[in-house]
Formats: sequence, C-alpha cells, structure tokens
Amino acid sequence: MGGVDLGVLGPFEVRLDGEPRDVGGPRLRTLLAVLAAEAGRVVSVAALGRALWGEEAPAHAGRTVRTYLSRLRGTVGSGAIVTRPPGYVLHLAAGALDAARFEGLAADGRRVLAAGEPAAARERLTAALALWRGHAAYEEFGDVETLAAEGIRLDRLRHNAVQDRIDADLATGEDTGLIAELEALTAAFPGHERLWAQLMTAFYRAGRQSDALEAFRRARHGLITAAGVEPSPVLAQVHRQVLAQDPALLATRASAVVTTPDDALAAGEHALLEDGDLRTGREHFETAYARAERAGDAVALARAALGLGGVWVHEHRTAVAAASLLTRLRHALEQVDPGSALGHRLQVRLAAELDYEAGTHDRVLAAAERTRAAGDPVAHAEALSLAHHCLLGPDHTRLRHTLATELVGVSGRTGRRTDLVMGVLWDTVDLFLAGDRHAERRLGELDDLLAERKHLAAGFVADALKVMLAIRAGRFGEAEAGAQACAEVGQAAGDFDALGWYGAQLVAIRWFQGRLGELVPVLDGLMHSPTLSPIDNSYYAALAVAAASAGDRRTAAGALARLCGEDLGALPRSSTWLTSLCGAAETSYLLDDRATAARIHELLAPFAQLPAMASLGIACFGSVHHPLGTTALTAGDPDRAVTHLRAAVRHNLALAHWPAVVFSRRRHAEALLRRGGPGDPAAADRELAAADEEARTFTGPAVTGR
Repeated sequence: MGGVDLGVLGPFEVRLDGEPRDVGGPRLRTLLAVLAAEAGRVVSVAALGRALWGEEAPAHAGRTVRTYLSRLRGTVGSGAIVTRPPGYVLHLAAGALDAARFEGLAADGRRVLAAGEPAAARERLTAALALWRGHAAYEEFGDVETLAAEGIRLDRLRHNAVQDRIDADLATGEDTGLIAELEALTAAFPGHERLWAQLMTAFYRAGRQSDALEAFRRARHGLITAAGVEPSPVLAQVHRQVLAQDPALLATRASAVVTTPDDALAAGEHALLEDGDLRTGREHFETAYARAERAGDAVALARAALGLGGVWVHEHRTAVAAASLLTRLRHALEQVDPGSALGHRLQVRLAAELDYEAGTHDRVLAAAERTRAAGDPVAHAEALSLAHHCLLGPDHTRLRHTLATELVGVSGRTGRRTDLVMGVLWDTVDLFLAGDRHAERRLGELDDLLAERKHLAAGFVADALKVMLAIRAGRFGEAEAGAQACAEVGQAAGDFDALGWYGAQLVAIRWFQGRLGELVPVLDGLMHSPTLSPIDNSYYAALAVAAASAGDRRTAAGALARLCGEDLGALPRSSTWLTSLCGAAETSYLLDDRATAARIHELLAPFAQLPAMASLGIACFGSVHHPLGTTALTAGDPDRAVTHLRAAVRHNLALAHWPAVVFSRRRHAEALLRRGGPGDPAAADRELAAADEEARTFTGPAVTGR
C-alpha cells in the first residue's frame, strides 16, 4: 500500500514503487480516480456506478463495479482498496496523492505569507504549483460529474496559490517578469481585482506610472461593463497610492527605523488597520504611547491608546494588562476634547471594555448612539464593531445583524479597509450563530475579500469557521489538522484566543468521536489559563462532561458545581453560554442530576431554534433541541424528550452537522425506548440503524456517542 502514488493534477497517473503502472481501461481508471478524489472516505457502490454510467446504470451494475474493484486490487494491492459498507474506501500513504500535497503546500504557503514570511511562502507556493503537470486536474474525466466538480475546486485553489505566490514575489522584491505574467492573467481573468492591483503595483515599481493608471482604467471599465460595479476599496486604494506616488508601493517590507511618535503610529495603524496584525500593532503602539507621553503630544497619546485596544474587545487578558489599558484610555481622554472625534473613539473603547468584562452592553450601545448622532464615520464604525463584540450571547441575534449591516454601510465612508473587513466578518459570524442556510455563502464572500489582501485577525476567524465546518462534515482528521494550523495563524496574528479556540475545537472533535474523556488533563489546565476571557465558563462545562464520560464522577460533579454556582441562571450570557449549558446538560444526564437538568431545560427553552456554537462560531455542538431533549430525559419526561430529540435530528440535518445527527438519532432512540409506546421500539431500531449507517461515512475514529 505504501508504494502506490497517484497523480491527478494533469493526465491521470498511477505509480507503484516509483514505476508507472497501467491499471486498465477507462472504467477502471475512472473508478480509481473517484476513489482518489474521496481518499480516506467511503464511496458507495451506487456512487461508483453513477460515475461509470450516469443515471442510466445497467442491470447488475453493483456486481460489475465489484468485479472492476477486484481487478484494481490486483493492480494496486489488496490493502489499498478496502471494502467498507456501503462501498469502498481508498487508503493512501501521506503525500501519495499529488492533489493532497498541493493543497498542503499551498495552505502552508498562505499561512506563512500571512505570518509575514514572504520568502518562505514563495518557496512553498512555488513547490505547490510545480506539482501541476497539465492544464486541469482530472482532465480526462470531464464527463464524470463528481470529478469535474473536484477539478474545478482544485483549479480555483491553484489560481489562489498563483496570486499568493505573486504577493510573496512582490513582498520579497522578486518582481522581475511579473508584469508579463500578470498581463496574461488579467486578460484571462478580467474580473479578479486582486490581479489588477498586483499588476498596478508591478508597473509602478518598474517606473511605469502611466501604465499602472491605464491598468486601473481598463479594470474599472471591465467591471462596470460586465457587472455594473465600481472597483473595490482595495483596488481604489492602490489607484490612490499610484496617484500620490506613495513610497509604500515601492517597499518590499516595512523596514524604516521608527524614531518618532508619528512614525510608530503610522506603522502601528498600518499593521492593525490594514494587515490585522495585532502583535506588530501592539509593539508599535507601545513605542508610540511612551514617546507621546514624553513629548506631551496629546493627539498621538490618544491614537496610541486606541491602537493598543486592538481590533477586538478585551485583547489584554491578564488583570494587570487589562487595568493598564483602562488607565491609559482614561488618561488619554483627559488630554483631549471629549466632544472631538478622538474623544468619541476613546469613550467608545472604554465603554466596550467595561461592558465586556461585566457581561453587559448598555454603555457601548449608548456610546454608539452618540457616535451616530455626531456623524463621525470612523468613531461610529468602531462603536458598531465593538458593540457587536459585546453582544455575542444568544439573546441579541437581530440586534447583532443590524449592527453588522450598518457597519458594512458605514465602512464606505471611513476610508479604512478594516471597517469593511470587520463588517463582513461580523455578518458572516451572525449567520452561522443563527444557523442561517446562507452562512457558508457569506463565508465565501469573506474569503474573497481576504484574498484581495490578507487581514490576519479576520483570517484567523475565517480559518476557525472552516475547522468548524469540517467537524460538521465528520472529517475529523482534516478538522484536527486544521485546528492546529488555525492556532498557528492566531498566534502569528497575536490573538490571545488562539489557545482557547484550539481547545474548543479539540473538545468538539473528541466529543463527537466519543473520546472526550481523553482531554480531562488538558481541560483541567486550560480552565485556569489567564488568556481565557473572564466571562468564558465553557471549560468548566467541558471538564465536567469529559470527567463524567471517563467515569470520574467526583471531578465531574465538582466542575459542574463550579459552573452552576448559586444559580445557573446567573451565568453571563456570553458567546460560550449555549455551549456551557450544552455541556452541563450532558453532565447532568451522565450523573443523573435531575434538579440541574430541570434548571438547564428552563434556561435553554427560549433558544431551541439555535445551534449551540462557541464564540465566533468556531465550534458547533449541534441543535439546542438536543440538550433540551437530554434534560427532559434526565428529568424523567420521555414524551418531551422525544419531541425535542426528533426536532434535533431535523435541525442537525439542516445544519449538515452529520456527527450531531448521529448523536441525536441515538439519543432519540433511547427516548423512544424509555417511552415505550406503540411503535416506539420499531422507530428506535430505525433511528439506530440510520445512525450507524451515517457514522460509517466519517473519517477518523467512528462516532460512539450514546
């Protein structure tokens, strides 16, 4: 099995121990290609038949498919193609499929580029693109629907990798020959504004300012003619830079020595507002604040204090750092006119920091009303974004959507790219938190925006959402690798949520694998991490259910008691409130704690229609109907449990959360058996059979939830 290598990035190629191998005629090649496209995942016999004959499969198609697969095993080895109902799965060694190697290198290159290492990114991206041997992936299988779709997906990734490599070239000063390449690319893809921005930059660096302006004219004309839209803010910004002969277009990296408050402020604001680089921004703002304080420069002091706040609320997690930020914000506010634009921005940031830690929102919403009335777009954009961050609990779905929509509108008047990015990001998050069917479509819009130019902080969230989607699809191996890569992006961005989010994603993966008990030592440490949000109590819930799953009732009961406090209803309605109660519900079920279960049911009932999601949608535990059904079951009410768990199955199907579907089917079957009405045992058998069938399609260890 280890000697099999497959090439799909061009003519289909099979090698055994490094030597080309003819696997047979077109149908055998098609079957192997379909299995390769789904490597590691089960492909049903019916799906393999459709790949060969479309919807007009002949009689005995299944028998014929099995005969073909037997022949393929004789060629590539019996261990490579494994029978697994309802079909077959192809097992390949790591790196044995060129498409997988390409995706890994391209993703790594993009991550390294976002982390500010363009030379290393260029090396990885060049290696990724060198794997392509032809014009298209699966090029000989254009009439096979699934392979044509996979070919299109890989081609899009290739196109993105080319643009990332060009960004790396520009960032390292390796721009010789880029003009010819970019002229060809813009001709082939006239609607891709990122390519036009790269071409304008290359022209300007070559001393061809007039050609750069002509490129903008051609891009604008094409956009208006084809779609009736003006160029995006990103392309318009490059145009303004060319007109102003901005030296930043010539720089390969920011290398100027920062010696004055203005220098440090400019570097910090560029890092924060353009690149979303929280870590670099903080370093520059610390320098700027100290120098402004020594120079008695009140304006620079205020801008530096605002910059230290960052993009999110409560970026300064330790008690000392948080207190220091509040002190600096108050000191800066004393130095400026409170009715000025800077005064409004300082008041907004102060209100947000105080509200977030208290689990409230009144102060920041009042500040947003003042900035709306004052008519300052920058102050109002910041107020809208920070207010949204203070309202991530389940009670304010509509209000959050209103704030995000207004932020997208206001961003057109601020002249700052970060406001548009944050508006689209918050809108994307809102759709996921609401379980909206169009959430993934909006994530695609966010990806397109970030492809035009990286924004580390927003890219971290986008990557985390993709990990969540991989978990929903049951692709546990991919999700675990993605969670690790996502944490690295977060650390590169300087986001203190990197560790906490990685932990939450690992909890979700192990939860649905039935292996949560393995994480008890990890969760015990994470629960006390100083980088966790002060209103995040989800790790008490995670530890409780993990310990209960492992049979450690004492630790589970202690963690549950710490979570509940005097009254579970007093728990802050934070972005992890739903997931905390989801974990508490499962713990009360495992411990047979009827009183706690009844209280959880009462608290969760108003939010039955929502998915239980953590933070900015970075981990999803399925429909809230599931913990409601679980608490009803624990409290001895099987009728209500059946109703909720039936709804949980439907809701999880709508979410395309297949592991949660399996969990809810199994818990629904248990509720039916406990109720024991006419037809309930047969219905329970059907649910269990459906759950087992769905669980077989997952990659990684099977779901073993109750």
